[in-house]
Amino acid sequence: MSTISVSELRRKPASQWWKSVGKDDLIITSKGQPVAALVRIAAASVDSTRSLLRSLRALQAQAALQQAAVANGTARMTMADIDAEIARTRSARRRK
Repeated sequence: MSTISVSELRRKPASQWWKSVGKDDLIITSKGQPVAALVRIAAASVDSTRSLLRSLRALQAQAALQQAAVANGTARMTMADIDAEIARTRSARRRK
């Protein structure tokens, strides 16, 4: 995959685009970190590509939630812990 910075793409978008046509996908970076990807698709596969991108976003969201659970310690909760937390929350809501 080729990479290009946001500022470089902003300066010469058309020339950068034509360089990448027919080649690898293009990864766009900002401050050295990847932020986006320009992915080539065939006209016949637009719908299936959209579906795949939605699936990819769902997987990314799931991974982020799992990382957050590990970071805050909730990944180690048992079902009994989860059920108790739900019961406490419901009880607190009823008291309001």
